[in-house]
Amino acid sequence: MSIAGPTTNHDEIRQWAEKHQAVPTELLPDHLNHEPLVLRMMLPRMAADRKDIRVLSWEEFFTKFDLLGLTFVYDSNSSGYNELLQIDSRNPYRSARDQPIDPHN
Repeated sequence: MSIAGPTTNHDEIRQWAEKHQAVPTELLPDHLNHEPLVLRMMLPRMAADRKDIRVLSWEEFFTKFDLLGLTFVYDSNSSGYNELLQIDSRNPYRSARDQPIDPHN
């Protein structure tokens, strides 16, 4: 495995996803007991089978990606490994003491 990144470059992330036939998704917050949403790259057939996963448009994904201050790490070869990581404190779901808060309030 050859790890690349971290990157916040939207074009690089989208190119990796298209190469690996992955789609941007989110784990719906109500399935996490009001924890912050989780963004993921998944194969479409895997996402379609899950009621707790919603496929996002690229525009919606990158809006949330930037808002949450995430970065993308991935295998530059063929394994399909990828991970979205928090890189800064812009996450609106965290309070000043870095405690989870309910984004619906």
